[in-house]
Amino acid sequence: MIFELWYYKATLPNSGAIKARPVLIIGNDEENNLTIVDVHYCIVSATAPIGKYDVEIDEETAKQIGLSRASVIKTTKIFTGSSNLLERKISSLPDRHKKEFLSKYKDYQSKLIQSLE
Repeated sequence: MIFELWYYKATLPNSGAIKARPVLIIGNDEENNLTIVDVHYCIVSATAPIGKYDVEIDEETAKQIGLSRASVIKTTKIFTGSSNLLERKISSLPDRHKKEFLSKYKDYQSKLIQSLE
């Protein structure tokens, strides 16, 4: 499940409506021995601006992996939610994007940790 793109049933902040949004799964708490497993995920957006730590998925790759258009993985937008809200798997993230994600995510997390010291 790690590094897979899924549709997640997210609550929209303005209306409270539920809409399936693409996310990248980056972890879970399976080892916590709970009945319902939570997943940790990053937002995948086709409309958000690209930041320093974000991973861009170009139009061609997006279509190959099942996204409707070019998108951005927002490495600074990490959420935790119930795995029950996962709707369906889109695909796995291509290897080159995994490597870029790991590098940028590590850089971002290191910056956060340094700011706490």
